Amino acid sequence: MMGVLQREGQKLVPDALVQLFELRPPGTVNMQSMRFTASGNGQPVTFQGLIYEPWAIEAKGFESSNKGSPRPKLSVGNIATLPDGRQLRGIFTALVAQHQGLVGWRLIRRVTHAKFCQGGELESYPEMYPEETWLINRREADNGDVITFELRSQLDLVGKKAPGVLVTRYCPAHVVFRGPRCGYQGTAMFDARDQPVTDARLEACGKRLSSCKIRDNLANYGGCPGMRRYN
Repeated sequence: MMGVLQREGQKLVPDALVQLFELRPPGTVNMQSMRFTASGNGQPVTFQGLIYEPWAIEAKGFESSNKGSPRPKLSVGNIATLPDGRQLRGIFTALVAQHQGLVGWRLIRRVTHAKFCQGGELESYPEMYPEETWLINRREADNGDVITFELRSQLDLVGKKAPGVLVTRYCPAHVVFRGPRCGYQGTAMFDARDQPVTDARLEACGKRLSSCKIRDNLANYGGCPGMRRYN
């Protein structure tokens, strides 16, 4: 049915787009995912069996550009309406204060057309465009009524530092030959130049990719082939 979705997007006047968002906390937080949308005209939207509650949302900047990884902005209403009609101000502010700014929380963005949602003419074929996963990078603004988050791609490594170990094309020194990280327990023996030996006293690992290859132990190789030396 992906062809149906593509044809819908190519129509001169396509069916209304629906944006669905799922805010997913990390596993260390005992809390259910929050699902919300601004596309339901104030009504919940059900898609693929999941209910997305109506919420004031502005999402922009998801398009790719030639200036590097996009940093989309997600602005959400900070006021919740309770079942009895009362309004609760600062619901997202409270989450931010309690959970370190929500940094690292996942935001799943799903985009489809209204006809694929429950109640639409093609609800039996709930197709959507490729799902996007973003991470909350920081809280950008909070005026009490609206809170804005900057997002980043989960593949965006800008500003991240490599662990404080030496990264080379050789297997790291902390990986001990025949130890737990090495995992090699075979009977074939080779010296440091990868030459076969029969005396266990001469056995040694050359710490090279070839050393793991001749031992059929490539799955446990700890080096980075093709790299030079980087700190």
